[in-house]
Amino acid sequence: MKELVRLSVMGIATVALFSAACLWTDRSDETPVQMTSEEISWIEFCKAPGYDVHDQNEEIVNEFLDTWRGSVEEERAFNNLPALEI
Repeated sequence: MKELVRLSVMGIATVALFSAACLWTDRSDETPVQMTSEEISWIEFCKAPGYDVHDQNEEIVNEFLDTWRGSVEEERAFNNLPALEI
């Protein structure tokens, strides 16, 4: 009788752990926070000349505003982005 109870408890514990593991992996598939179009534009701008995305010195920001925003290259970069699944 003790053996039957021990096996039942172990079985329930195994099922509980397996269920928790399945739920844990499901939460890791949550949709990441979406970036704004300004953030995407900045990242795409930085890729072309190889600038660091986190380097926002005045010269780079001025170049971004003067040559990138509203340009054909910016529009082309947005058109070449992969489609997001919703």
